[in-house]
Amino acid sequence: MQTIAFYCDANSIEANALHQLQEYARRPYINTICAFTDIHYCTEKALPVGVAFHTNDYVYPLITGKDIGCGVMYLKINKAHWLKPFDKTTHYKAFCLAHTQMTDDGLGGGNHFLSIEEDADNVYIICHTGTRNRGIALYQQCLELTRKYALESGSQGDYLHRDFLTPAFIRYYEDTLAFGYQRRKNFCLKSMIFLQMAGYLRCDKNSIDRQYLQLDYSQAAATGQLYNTPYTLEDSIHNHLRFTADGIMHRKGSTEISPGKTVVIPLSMSRGSLLVLIRDEYSAAQALNSCAHGAGRKLSRYNAMKHWKTVLKEKQRRAYKQQFSELLDKSGNFPQGYVQEFDFAYKDASDILQHQPYLRLVTHTTPVVTVKYTEI
Repeated sequence: MQTIAFYCDANSIEANALHQLQEYARRPYINTICAFTDIHYCTEKALPVGVAFHTNDYVYPLITGKDIGCGVMYLKINKAHWLKPFDKTTHYKAFCLAHTQMTDDGLGGGNHFLSIEEDADNVYIICHTGTRNRGIALYQQCLELTRKYALESGSQGDYLHRDFLTPAFIRYYEDTLAFGYQRRKNFCLKSMIFLQMAGYLRCDKNSIDRQYLQLDYSQAAATGQLYNTPYTLEDSIHNHLRFTADGIMHRKGSTEISPGKTVVIPLSMSRGSLLVLIRDEYSAAQALNSCAHGAGRKLSRYNAMKHWKTVLKEKQRRAYKQQFSELLDKSGNFPQGYVQEFDFAYKDASDILQHQPYLRLVTHTTPVVTVKYTEI
């Protein structure tokens, strides 16, 4: 069995996730495998979420599941350009409606989200989503390639040799990752324009095309001005393969990091996000230039609902309803998808930097408003 590098408290990993990890470490051709603080059991595949591993010549293309190219982008605006607090009563429903028109296929369900967050100096628009139907189609191609390789080579595993992948397939894979980036960019930039139109940002409002939700902003610069509001955005992905001359990096729910690049580690709807940089490049390389992609689930979605209904006291449920009143339906209840994402469903994040000391905290944001769990 390949030695596992634990960037987490190994003793705190749930038994079924640890068993999954140990079983996967026995697979052939895996050089190095790392587990991060957000590791948790995955019912769909053999590998837990929160893991990265490296191979030389063989590829495990199914480890990501169908959410290939999922990632998190943030867009930062200095508060010097922010005019007033976000008014949920006036603009939350309008923001929800606007975001359904920002791309063709929505944020997706589960833990995908679009949020406005802040710290002392900046406002952040943060988007967590993937490649949606295109990622599903790519996964099906990966599945067929794996089956074809098994038939032709006589292998019994869910892997294939990288020479079995054509240059056209590699290009399509990379194009799919780029597609996810472009989708997140449209969500972030159009959310900024929504805030401009609603009077929250200093801008040249008269120059904004009123049909902006139907326009494509994916080719806009990563740093610049849009309608006279300066912004900076950065993106990271955490569900993908990277093909390099040195081998293949596999990441399932582990964020790709690189020197000088700030990435987001979302915590929960009520705890905000951590923005981090590499502190120690050598140690980061030992961790496969990867880190946790979130706090990590403590409760499954089923158990989160059970916790809400049977463990929390009425006083605690009432506190959530007061904090997130904009999310309540006409009956005064939360949709199931929101309850499954409240902070009690996620791990304590206090040990993220402790177990990943190669990271440096840039800031810890506070949530302002969050849109989640949408399918269109």
